[in-house]
Amino acid sequence: MDRLQSMRVFSKVVELGSFARAAQQLEMSNAVVTRYVADLESHLGTRLLNRTTRSLSLTDAGETYLQRCQQILEDVEEAESVVTARSQSLSGTLRLVTPVMFGLHLLPDLLARFQQQYPDVVFDVILSDRNVDIVEEGRDVAVMLSDLGLGSHLVARPLLSAEVVLCASPGYVAAHAPLRHAHELTHHRCIAMRLPNAEHEWTLLGPEGEVTVPIRPGLLCSDAELAHQAALADMGVAMLSSYLARPNIESGKLLHVLQQYQLPRRDVSVVYPSRKFLPTKVRAFIDFLLEEGQVRGKVAPEPAPGRDAQAVRT
Repeated sequence: MDRLQSMRVFSKVVELGSFARAAQQLEMSNAVVTRYVADLESHLGTRLLNRTTRSLSLTDAGETYLQRCQQILEDVEEAESVVTARSQSLSGTLRLVTPVMFGLHLLPDLLARFQQQYPDVVFDVILSDRNVDIVEEGRDVAVMLSDLGLGSHLVARPLLSAEVVLCASPGYVAAHAPLRHAHELTHHRCIAMRLPNAEHEWTLLGPEGEVTVPIRPGLLCSDAELAHQAALADMGVAMLSSYLARPNIESGKLLHVLQQYQLPRRDVSVVYPSRKFLPTKVRAFIDFLLEEGQVRGKVAPEPAPGRDAQAVRT
């Protein structure tokens, strides 16, 4: 017995409510459709459908089995679409929305390498840090912070988890009091993000456990790139994602301060409307992003030797 084909036939019979209509749509004879369902019931040792001369209805076992069948068939369809996406020529416009920092610092390299494989794909990109409903705004894919609320009509899959680090410029560190303990942040100018209902405090995990520190923002901003540039301009201490901070730490333009403390990570997900019937180019790009996320794994900075805050202070 071809069990997968039997599942397809059973699902189609239930969908159309008729053996005859299922046979017509599947281009099979009534007898073949009937045999597939009967073989499936024989294999399972239970009746899936109640049959009368006028109607069909699912048994309790049939309802349970149908749900699992539909999920299995969707998974098979998804697996086949992945293979198809790799073998077909992709073209057309792919509409994408990403957070500003991700879009400015990671996305260009990803888009360039995807287009090397599929040169006929054109990207239409919006950078936004707000929670965008991609269905309402006609976007195919979004890269979003994982803690943003999503509707039930969207699918989210983890992309990467980025460490968040405290950074300041060498100029700022040299001109201000030493910063060796979390509580000393209270006496420093901080660059903070403007978030709804946010308190002016930062929570860190260090040798003494979890510490919540009131901060004195010298700058409040809604754009992480502005926080990044302000830190480079000696304006204070900023929380930055490691994928942004790492190049500046390695070059010495920024210092990773309070390295003994950890901050909450920023998890990023790939979001799209549905698992079913995705255009080939969209499926291929989602798979490409997820593969990149696996390769990159945890994105964390490694300060260049001799370029931490303590080295500058001494």
